[in-house]
Amino acid sequence: MKIKLKNILIAVSNKSSIDGLLPVLNDHQVKIWATEGTAKHINGKGYEATSIVSGFDFDGRVKSLDRTILAQVLADSAKQNHLDELARMGVEPFDAVVVELYNLDKKNFPESMDIGGTTLIRAAIKNWENVALAFDEESTKGLTEHLKANSGSVLLEFCRQQAKKAARFIEQRSKQEADLLS
Repeated sequence: MKIKLKNILIAVSNKSSIDGLLPVLNDHQVKIWATEGTAKHINGKGYEATSIVSGFDFDGRVKSLDRTILAQVLADSAKQNHLDELARMGVEPFDAVVVELYNLDKKNFPESMDIGGTTLIRAAIKNWENVALAFDEESTKGLTEHLKANSGSVLLEFCRQQAKKAARFIEQRSKQEADLLS
């Protein structure tokens, strides 16, 4: 089974990590949604991205923690009631999520924890049968190559493998955070 990408959410700390992905998304007319800084980077590269940040975000603490955004990541495209609810909300589901977490800084911990990014990754893991996921520079390159090889679509097995890798990544990240609290 293939998922043809229509909408992607991008929220990355290292903006240059997505530069190779952008022309592929553009070639396949994938609509890009992004956090504010990422949207500025994408638009500055000559591509079109819409910022998902609206209203007050508590100095960046809650920019991607939004009910609508999470619904777009978690919606099961095989369930009509999920699609109907998104339509009532005036949005479409995300077919892919590219998130790169902030680096942990032991001098500025726990402030350097990335809550929203982790939440988006976990939501995409939960909905791996509907959402392709990239969570670091290496997996973003993998997604880029996979999209090139599959004409802007992702295979279900690719999504499952990315979700497994991301779950291990989140496990390691949580351990690092726990160690910093010690």
